Amino acid sequence: MTPALLVVLLLVVGLVLVAIEVFVIPGVGLVGLLGGAAVVGAVAVAWATLGAAHGLLALGAGVCAAGLLFWAFARTRAGQKMVLLETQRSGRGPDARLAALAGKEGRALTPLRPAGTVEIDDRAVDVVTDGLYVEAGTPVRVSSVEGNRVVVEPRKP
Repeated sequence: MTPALLVVLLLVVGLVLVAIEVFVIPGVGLVGLLGGAAVVGAVAVAWATLGAAHGLLALGAGVCAAGLLFWAFARTRAGQKMVLLETQRSGRGPDARLAALAGKEGRALTPLRPAGTVEIDDRAVDVVTDGLYVEAGTPVRVSSVEGNRVVVEPRKP
């Protein structure tokens, strides 16, 4: 077998294995690694036996074929599912109404273990404690507000 035929055979086999990995059995990895190794082997054989120009030609063919495989995969249903097409449009950040709760008092509607719900100014608010367990119905005070995290502590009598 001539070196040129071996290079072409290794490139074709490698690209077929990579295509199988991408389109037929994605996620396994072994077939794709073998395909990648065959493409690298084709480049090495071309470089060693046919010279640098043919090695670069084999490398270019491998890169172009890999780009075509990527483009084709991006057009498939599986490729479409792997790409997030929507952007997050809400740039609201922390709720400004929560910052106004600092220092206010309320009553635990649910047990706080350490998270739960508190009623403050006739409004239910999701809160956390600093690791304390607080029974439902216990009076509480908002000790701090950090972004959307409202921290409460049991109110001292």
